[in-house]
Amino acid sequence: MPAFRLSIPFILLLVLGVYLTIEVDTSWSLLMIAMVVILVSFYVLSPQINWWWWQRSPPDLPTEMAQFLGTKFPFYQQLSEEEQREFRRRIFLFNEGTNYMPQKLESIPLDVKVIIASVPVTMTFRHQDFLFTNFENIIIYPHTFPSPQYEQHFHASEIYEPDGVIMFCLEHVLRGFVDPLQYLNPAWYEYARVFQNTYPAYDYGDWSSVAWADLQRVSGFSQEALERWIGLPELDLTAMGIAFYFLFPQRFKQELPELENRLNLVFKEKSA
Repeated sequence: MPAFRLSIPFILLLVLGVYLTIEVDTSWSLLMIAMVVILVSFYVLSPQINWWWWQRSPPDLPTEMAQFLGTKFPFYQQLSEEEQREFRRRIFLFNEGTNYMPQKLESIPLDVKVIIASVPVTMTFRHQDFLFTNFENIIIYPHTFPSPQYEQHFHASEIYEPDGVIMFCLEHVLRGFVDPLQYLNPAWYEYARVFQNTYPAYDYGDWSSVAWADLQRVSGFSQEALERWIGLPELDLTAMGIAFYFLFPQRFKQELPELENRLNLVFKEKSA
């Protein structure tokens, strides 16, 4: 960790202070005390120090994760080499800035974190800001789950704005990732909602005349099938449409050309 590496000189000075205090003169204890204060500060501020360092010199993802992106992510594949490096940098920073909380799981593997993080990073790739600071907590369940908001529904995903939480069923995320033509990765739907929540002033187009039948022509998924898959009634049509804009770009352009043009301005134009 950067904070630890930066603290090494002060650790050595602390050791020197202890030695001089014992072997030479007790007045050297002032050096020892000063180093203890500095090291405690490093410990307390280590998250901020790490983040400051990583923003200026973020490490790359492991080689196997770069290869994973290169073979599994169509959006990443069409980027230039420089843009791919930036995409991986953002994946790393997004995951470092996110609190992953496994439920009934021992841990969250790196490839799962990359799969999830690739969704918001794709959505925000043309934006300067790519972190959703209002939703920094991700809870991962192995299977569908109930929640205090939906006690009667076992569902695959949810956002809870007061706590800045996004919840996912790991099984649904992986099935949607492996076979996107047959299953929806709920991360696309929930992050479309998070994006709108974060940027409510953007013009996402006029969706008033769009029906679920239009989205079915784009994706092949009926409203009923999507509600069964997510496990909740009254899904957000606009958010689902934005998810399909990314997942089925050619068919979206063919079926909803005006909305495609509007969403291009939101997601493909570079922002300051």
